[in-house]
Parts: sequence; C-alpha cells; structure tokens
Amino acid sequence: MSELIESRWTRYGKDRVYIRTTDGSTVGYVDLVERTVVADNAEYEQDLWACLAQWTGNSRPDLERPVTTLTSPPSFPEAVSTVAVAEYPETNSPDGAILRDLTDNAAGAAAWAKRNEINAQAPILYVVARLFGVKTEERAWRVGARGEEKVAAELAKLGAGWHVLHAVEVGDHGSDIDHVVIGPAGVFTLNTKRHPGAKAWIGEHRVMVNGQRTDYLRNSRFEAKRASRLLSLACHRPVEVAAAIVFVDLDDFTLKQMPADVHVTTGRRLIKWLRSLPTRMDNDAVDDIFAKARLSNTWR
Repeated sequence: MSELIESRWTRYGKDRVYIRTTDGSTVGYVDLVERTVVADNAEYEQDLWACLAQWTGNSRPDLERPVTTLTSPPSFPEAVSTVAVAEYPETNSPDGAILRDLTDNAAGAAAWAKRNEINAQAPILYVVARLFGVKTEERAWRVGARGEEKVAAELAKLGAGWHVLHAVEVGDHGSDIDHVVIGPAGVFTLNTKRHPGAKAWIGEHRVMVNGQRTDYLRNSRFEAKRASRLLSLACHRPVEVAAAIVFVDLDDFTLKQMPADVHVTTGRRLIKWLRSLPTRMDNDAVDDIFAKARLSNTWR
C-alpha cells in the first residue's frame, strides 16, 4: 500500500486530519470533533481508523458511526498544503506508514505535553508550588515551553525564503529539536533555553548560567549532527546542519568567545544574526530539503 501523508486543518469550529497518498491522490479525512472518518476508497478504511486512534486514543466502535465512503474524493481546504515525495527513500519510510506533516507542530508542543503529563500526577500540589514559587519539574517544562513559543514568534519574522519547523520529534524515545530552520543561509537546529532573570556567560568551550556549567554545547552539537545524518539520508546527498543556542529572558548575556561550531545568541538577536549570514543555498535546494524535513519519517 502507498505511504500516506497527514495534514491537520482547524477552522470554523472543525478539526480534521486530511490524508493523501504520496502520489497526491486523496484518501479521505478524520474528523477529530465528531470522531468519524470519511474515505473515498474502502481500501483505506483501516488506515483512517488507525489515524483516528492515533490522534484521539479511541479505536473504531463496533457499530457506531460507520465509515462514510464517498463516490468522489473530498476537497481539501486551501490551508492544507501537500508535499511531493515520490522519490522519498525506501529505507526511511516503512510500507504502509502514515507520514505526519510537521508544519502542523506548535512551538513548545513536546515540552507542553511533558508538562501536562507531570502536572496530571499531582495537579493540586503543583498549583501550590506555583503559588509559593517552588521550583519543580513541572515548572521547568512549563518555563521551557514558553521559551520555545517566544523564539517561534521571533522566527516568524524571517519572511519569504525561510522555513521553520517546531518541536520536531526525533527517534522513538521522546527526543525533540526545539526548532529547525531552513533558508538561504543553510539549515540550523536551534536549542532554546529560557532562564528568567539569569546571567549567561559564553566561552569557547563552555556555556555557564548563574556560574554553573551546562551541557548545552554538547547537546546542541549532538542535535545538529543527528539532523545532518537524517536529512542527508532523506535528500540522498550531504546536508550540513549548524547548531545554535538561543537564550530567552536573561538579565545578562556575556560573550567572552563564541564557540567554533555552535552559535550562541539571544531571542532578540536571533533574526539579525540569521539574516546577516551569507547565502549558501538557492531556492530549489531550500525547497528540496524542506520537503523532506517536514515529513515525520525523515526523523525516525
């Protein structure tokens, strides 16, 4: 069976996931509000119900809400964009897999999901902790998620020619890249760090926050190398990826010496830095890499 691509669409009170095959043929859609599926071909009925279960956690009822089979394919809203991936590498896309379009990801989504998971274990306890300013694991994820949202707001200013993905899940163990930026200056993985009221010190071989050494450089290097390997596989050619650390809400930012292979900056300086970089890729190269980067299976 052909691989399938998901595109979520929310508008006018509706919340749907539209599905196409990689050759552009419509399959149908899943209605997350009504919890129904609409198919243009009975061959894909099980795939649509699997998609519904993936998004809602509910499998198909035995007799309730039977699948609707259309005589003609459903029309896709204008807001849903498609990706041409006929040449997508077989080694990176298992047969029958549904590929998620990562442009639907909201900034901080993975961090918020983790925060909500932790908060659900003891919601009253964490409310009290917030009232008294106690630092908890729930707070750490919440602060981080809001930092990613702030950086996303800055990245939205990049304009035409640039593409940004947020909360990109990598592998099968809960890891994610805060932001992947693709544009004329190249490909970048951004690691957002929000430390309200803190002081950051950056040297050639270390990054310190409030006098404490961090592992931010090591983690950022690892993210970029991993992204380079996965994108190179998907694009069938070497794709270089540069790492960056973006601090948010600091009181003081001291740059002693910039690390050789990781750029360290702040949210306010981020766009100016990206725009100042020389052009390294033409529009076709940017579009080609983005077409692969936006598919979930590229990162598995």
